[in-house]
Amino acid sequence: MNTSSITLHDHRVVALRETVADLAARPPAAREFLDEVEHRLRRVIPFDGGDWWTSDPETLLPMELRPFEYPALQYEVAANDVNRLDDLDRQSRTVSTLGLTMPGERARSARFDDHYRLPGAGDQMRVLARNGGWTWGAACLYRGADLPDFTRDEVAVISAVSRDVGLALRTDLLRTVRRDGTGWTHQAPGAHAGTVVVDRDDRVLGYTPEGGRWLERLGVALSTDRLPASLRWITLQARTHERLSDGGMGIGMRPLRQASSRLRTTTGELVTVRADVLRGAVDQAVVLALEPASGPTMWPLLVALHGLTRRETELAALLVAGRSIKDIATDLHLSVHTVRDHVKAVYTKVGISSRPELTAQLGRGPGVGPGA
Repeated sequence: MNTSSITLHDHRVVALRETVADLAARPPAAREFLDEVEHRLRRVIPFDGGDWWTSDPETLLPMELRPFEYPALQYEVAANDVNRLDDLDRQSRTVSTLGLTMPGERARSARFDDHYRLPGAGDQMRVLARNGGWTWGAACLYRGADLPDFTRDEVAVISAVSRDVGLALRTDLLRTVRRDGTGWTHQAPGAHAGTVVVDRDDRVLGYTPEGGRWLERLGVALSTDRLPASLRWITLQARTHERLSDGGMGIGMRPLRQASSRLRTTTGELVTVRADVLRGAVDQAVVLALEPASGPTMWPLLVALHGLTRRETELAALLVAGRSIKDIATDLHLSVHTVRDHVKAVYTKVGISSRPELTAQLGRGPGVGPGA
């Protein structure tokens, strides 16, 4: 496969960016959109393998089932390695490659050392689809040895495209979670919390009836020998948390985010999946708690989707809790006039014009469920 140099002004790049921007303005469902972006991107910037996926903006863990390679997850979560998605996100960056990150010294990367020693392996790129200060999706793209490393111009092109991808994924997720007067949209009627227990190799040991139903809603057969890779990413995060809490954090390692994500089921609703290591006789067994993504657990996601600032988030929580404008001004050490300006900004971002509408969109705050 051949590749030629490109720039942001190349006619192929301009056409690609215009197409992706048009799609992002009125995006189809996230999976359909990402598949279309990857298809069009390959025409302009060649790569031999990789994948795009949606991710939870709080934890960066996947929101859909994808066929990840488990060693790649180990590098991302458990290894003190370079070029990780978490590092990119903390630095508010969108794209990084091993070739550009570590020119001439790639042996320092555990991922590079394993990956590049494979016959035919080449450069690797990691991408974050960011919008409004949050990450809504990610990608990992690979090249074989017959292709040169990704160039800075190619990084610039994919970085530009990734911003439109972030907008599209955020827009699609907002459609999924937007509330009406009766509850979260696409929520399974009568759905309740369930539990699944897996061994150290992520083989299912058992589950409650509702836990089994949630697995089926996610598209996981109850006869499966091992959890799919997206759920294994969450259990790996939990086990790494446990190891670090026991004093295993190495020098230079950053704290891990929580081992949870909100995954889409096959019918479109969101389920919150949280993993914790089960201490006791079963070595490194993990308990997965699955429950409808609703109520207070949705608050951080909702304020991110609507683009509220930290101050606006504080104010919105007080508004939906029923506090008066005067009390809010006192609590936040602001003037009443400033509070009113913030209220207008919150209403504009959420697309409503009254406090009851705000409560309908955001629930009753970070500590109260929507039906309370």
